Amino acid sequence: MENQLIQLYLLVCQFYDNQSSLKSQRLSNFKPRFTDQELVTVYLFGHLNRLFQKKAIYRFLRNYRADWFPALPSYQAFCNRLNNLESSFQVISQELLKSLTAGRASEVDHLVDSFPVMLAKGAPRASRPGCP
Repeated sequence: MENQLIQLYLLVCQFYDNQSSLKSQRLSNFKPRFTDQELVTVYLFGHLNRLFQKKAIYRFLRNYRADWFPALPSYQAFCNRLNNLESSFQVISQELLKSLTAGRASEVDHLVDSFPVMLAKGAPRASRPGCP
């Protein structure tokens, strides 16, 4: 689990180093002790560990990884900063998809229904029991 977290952090840092749109997002001089790279990493790490709510991710970090993230902000600041990084997640998702599909031949998948299901067919009125 620790190796996974380290590898994910290095990958996120690589995206931030190579994508100018991620570098120029922060327009103020605000230099948080808990960086955007750390924030994105812990959010993705939470999802990899089946934690899909911000509160669950935050509690996990605070309870089990506090020594790794001593500058973890309050829950409110954590959520606000995550919400402000929406466009970062879009860029990172695009880069992840590119890296996952790199070197693969273009594939086209087809879905064929070989057994059509009859959705509804009412019985004739005369054959129904209790019908006049």
